[in-house]
Amino acid sequence: MIGAYYATLFPHRIERMVLDSNIGFDGTWERFQLGQPMSFQRRFEEDFLPWLAARDATYHYGTTPAEAKARWEARRAALREHPIVDGQLTLGPNQLDNGTIQGIYRENNGFTLLATALAALDDWPAADPAARTTARRVFGDYLSPEFLAEYFAVTCSDTPWTRDLSLWAARGAENTARWPLVGARTLAFSAVCAAWPTPTAPRVRVTGAGLPPTLMLNSVHDPATYYEAALSAHRALRGSRLVTVTDNGDHGQYPGPNPCVRTAVESYLLTGAAPAGDLTCPSPTTS
Repeated sequence: MIGAYYATLFPHRIERMVLDSNIGFDGTWERFQLGQPMSFQRRFEEDFLPWLAARDATYHYGTTPAEAKARWEARRAALREHPIVDGQLTLGPNQLDNGTIQGIYRENNGFTLLATALAALDDWPAADPAARTTARRVFGDYLSPEFLAEYFAVTCSDTPWTRDLSLWAARGAENTARWPLVGARTLAFSAVCAAWPTPTAPRVRVTGAGLPPTLMLNSVHDPATYYEAALSAHRALRGSRLVTVTDNGDHGQYPGPNPCVRTAVESYLLTGAAPAGDLTCPSPTTS
């Protein structure tokens, strides 16, 4: 959104621009964030759980996605009743949720670290020391006050928010029931923006006017900057070229292992030649 806003306000300063993993910068933060419970749940259930089930011999979490999901839910319930206390660290359902959310941003390393941490929770006292260290890293890195201060200062101020808390309570309950991984955060996060001082900054309407062709990158299962919002932003940013990475849900595509993405980005940045139209880049693991 920063890139799109800057380009809109100062198009004469833009020679070439790549936007990697796109927030719905054509609309409001409220509208964009209302789509995130769906996209995080989709990434968890359609990408991570099948990956985990395919590695049951290593992590022992079940041989099907349904079994792996049931095991995860059982672990979450157990942590609610009996949190794991390890020194100054307490591992409860909030920490499990947050570690899972962060772990599914990228398959490379993220999935493996999350799976190792989940396995360590099954028998914490007897878990391998290295696995326990991984679990502390995955589940102990909770949202900091510094992160939240910056996050809310941006998301609550850039665009207007609905201020009716009863509406957010109802939406939070609906999202929790339908998309439990992130749904409960609807109320927690939106209540802050509902109470935030009314922003005085002018609205920025992204159109692409006066800009050279812009390259936009997005995977189809990105949990944070979900593809549906990227499509809407792409339509708003006229003249842009969308590079769609299929069979993939990683957040952040460049630099990375996909030669199709690398070629498109580097050719554009080095020569100024944008693709003639939108591109589809299969994930290298499935191509």
